[in-house]
Amino acid sequence: MPNELRRATDRLEGLMLFTLVMTFLAGAPLLAWWAGQQAYRTDLRAQRWEQAHIFRAEAVLRGDPVPSVGGRTGATLTARATWTAPDGTPREGAVPVTPNDAAGGRVPIWVDDRGTPRQPPPQRQPAAQGFMVGAAVVLCAAAATAGLHRIGRALLDRHRYRTWEREWLEVGPRWSRESR
Repeated sequence: MPNELRRATDRLEGLMLFTLVMTFLAGAPLLAWWAGQQAYRTDLRAQRWEQAHIFRAEAVLRGDPVPSVGGRTGATLTARATWTAPDGTPREGAVPVTPNDAAGGRVPIWVDDRGTPRQPPPQRQPAAQGFMVGAAVVLCAAAATAGLHRIGRALLDRHRYRTWEREWLEVGPRWSRESR
């Protein structure tokens, strides 16, 4: 037996909630899987590129460490050094060092294909990256679903209040006259 007090907007709200939940349950896992797979593949490609184009080399220091960038406190120390590029050509330049390094010492550096010093490659974990992106997508989809529900409910409540006010304006004066 249908509830006579249930309004059309109540039925619409139930349908909206059902649709949003089913869309989330069907779409979020697929979207998370796709985004996680893309992140995994991208991170894996970057890792393979770094393995093929970034190399560790030994630099021999030709001078003592000096502060770079105007001698500020806490500035990075560098020293003149020589090293061999991956293609076998000798290179020379400034490399980052620690205060304990001295002229004639050896320090590990990272170089690109041409032998130019660069930062070491980051520690990549493609599987973890894919999982984190997938989890973030699920959270974003849940937030979007909740936001759409709140917006839909606010619009329905607005309509309910207007309808209630119209009905009260019609019934209210009759009710207040009869009660006197």
